[in-house]
Amino acid sequence: MCRATSMATNLAVAVATTAVGCMLVISLAPSRPDTGKSGPAAGGAMAATSGHAGSAARAATSALGAATASAGPEEFASPTAGRIEVTAPEPGVDYRPNGSFAVAWNNSTGEEVDVWLRTATGHGRSQRVALVATRAGAGTTGEAFVTLPKVPPGPRYFLEVATAGDGAVSGFSRTFAITD
Repeated sequence: MCRATSMATNLAVAVATTAVGCMLVISLAPSRPDTGKSGPAAGGAMAATSGHAGSAARAATSALGAATASAGPEEFASPTAGRIEVTAPEPGVDYRPNGSFAVAWNNSTGEEVDVWLRTATGHGRSQRVALVATRAGAGTTGEAFVTLPKVPPGPRYFLEVATAGDGAVSGFSRTFAITD
């Protein structure tokens, strides 16, 4: 676990403890491997506050600010921005297991995408069934030829086109049936 994440976790626990009534917040800095001693590294912060819960939260927040200020850009990646809109397959078409067809999309994220087969599980929920196309391109428009896996027949399948790896941005096709 990176140092900034470790410090943030320790501070979050301290603030959560303060919220339930504890009046002492101590943030322990990890030991420095070069000396074997505990304490903040250069530019680090250590906070101990007793008394009012609000002052403890302020101390923890300021210590967290010091920890994040020293973190490099690789530790805090910016979220993916943009939108993915699935334009094909058309609704109302039934497919067979192991059948193939084209899926198309518009992608303003600039990221490569993966295509997933999903099924609706009820109550507004769904689950991924299988990855049907991986790293399918990063262009503003895309298309992939997908082959469905062997799945049970059903009327509530659909495709998810999501940014590769993290799936931070997704677009969904209309539902379709898979028949025998």
